[in-house]
Amino acid sequence: MKQFAQQLKKRSESVKMTMEERSQLRERVLSFMEYHPLPGSQAVDLRSLAVSRSRSMQIPNAWLWGRLAGGFAVLMLIVLPTLAEDALPGDTLYPIKVRFNEELKGAFNSSPYAKIEWETERMERRLAEAQVLAEAGRLTPEAEAEVANAIKQHSDAAKSNIEAIRVSDNDEAVMAEIALSSALEVSAEVLTSRNLDSASSTPLLSGAVSEARASLALTNNEVSYDKIFSRLETETTRAHEYLGTLGQTITTSEKGDIDRRLRDIKTKTEAAAIMKETDQSAAVKQLAEALGSTRKLISFMTNLEVRRNVTVEELVPLAPTEEERKETIKTKMADASNWVALVERELSTMSTSSNDYLAVSDTVARYRELESEATKALESEDLEGAEVTAGFLLELSQALRDTMDGLGFTLDETGAEPESMQ
Repeated sequence: MKQFAQQLKKRSESVKMTMEERSQLRERVLSFMEYHPLPGSQAVDLRSLAVSRSRSMQIPNAWLWGRLAGGFAVLMLIVLPTLAEDALPGDTLYPIKVRFNEELKGAFNSSPYAKIEWETERMERRLAEAQVLAEAGRLTPEAEAEVANAIKQHSDAAKSNIEAIRVSDNDEAVMAEIALSSALEVSAEVLTSRNLDSASSTPLLSGAVSEARASLALTNNEVSYDKIFSRLETETTRAHEYLGTLGQTITTSEKGDIDRRLRDIKTKTEAAAIMKETDQSAAVKQLAEALGSTRKLISFMTNLEVRRNVTVEELVPLAPTEEERKETIKTKMADASNWVALVERELSTMSTSSNDYLAVSDTVARYRELESEATKALESEDLEGAEVTAGFLLELSQALRDTMDGLGFTLDETGAEPESMQ
């Protein structure tokens, strides 16, 4: 009997139903259950129940795929672009930064002027990236060539937009040229300062910026006085706002230097308003210079790389007031006069018949004549003439000092004595 049970089990294991047989059996069982429900229970559409259960098994899968798709979208549209903002040439995410982030941002610039501003900013970004790579020792020739090519592309795109604007609005085109020219001048100053250090020299970048500046010929610079005046007011307002938000990011001295230059720009603007009545072309030229200076100051305040490499004086040389010019002239004249007085004192120790005495005394006489001319020019408010003459006075005083040194005299404020007599 036991042997028979084992054979039956073995035989049952070898018997399998086909798919068709299984389907038929399933249908019979469902039909039987449908027409013979359990006592006290409600009739149930078992076929519908089976279908609903089958669908319910698919819901978690759809939910899971939806979550995965959403996560991937967040990764591609938010996370990676955010991380890419710090990428540098050669980094994996750098293409996302320049081909997705920046192109997307540029697409939101509707006006041609805004597009020019954006291309200019992209050019400044490339230079800042090159600076970071250079400091990290990662600015390879390939990376420098890539950045130089990008600078050319951005400057060409900006100039192309300028020409497009010029067709319908020459005033806007001229002011856009001023903005681009100012940005290129700032970049040139930064590169010049950095290239003084041979370890971080970037000849390709310097060449790209120089080429862009050379190709930006401001040939048609006729612009409406009212429009450039309005634009200058807008830019100076921006500059003051930036200065107020810098906080501790710049030194007190730098803040003072910037504020002084903004006041100087205001003075030039007021002078241009007066000049307009007699010479509008000269007034516009002065406003254009003021606008360029304002743009450079904004670059200095908003770009850390600029502040790290150049000073405000290098970007926007200070235009001294008349009183400051007078004080500078007087200081130069006083310094020169002090040295000449020491020379005159030593003439008394020299033989009046010697050739050396005659040469020195003639030079001193010429000095006194120029000194008198400078004093008269200063009194008559001829500051330009006084500045030129004061420069000659300094040169003559230096020549006298060199001559006395060659004769063996050592000049100082405590007295001078020929070295041969010491």
